[in-house]
Amino acid sequence: MLVDRAFRKGTGSLAWAFCLLLAGNLAAAEPEKDPVTKLVKAENWELVSANCMACHSTKGFTQVRQNRANWEKTIRNMQEKNGLWPLGEMESKILDYLEKNYGLPEKALTAKIRRPLGD
Repeated sequence: MLVDRAFRKGTGSLAWAFCLLLAGNLAAAEPEKDPVTKLVKAENWELVSANCMACHSTKGFTQVRQNRANWEKTIRNMQEKNGLWPLGEMESKILDYLEKNYGLPEKALTAKIRRPLGD
């Protein structure tokens, strides 16, 4: 009985250690985000912050997943209908950032989310 209790206690400690290790690995896989904007801190995130957050909260566009062509369509639509200024040479850098950090996942995130059929 004493050995059985010690074994269960040891197994429980081992299980907790495994859970903590797993949680640490999951947290490490999460990209670093800016605490103010909540944008992924990757190359050109400051350009996105300066140009997109002038009108949007990050909640609005960071929850969207689009391929590069659709991000570009979104920018064109905002330029035509909402007065977004010309982005010039910044546009390709912004598109690079959006595609890499807020693009379509290779696999659906859940069974209910499907990739679009076409562009």
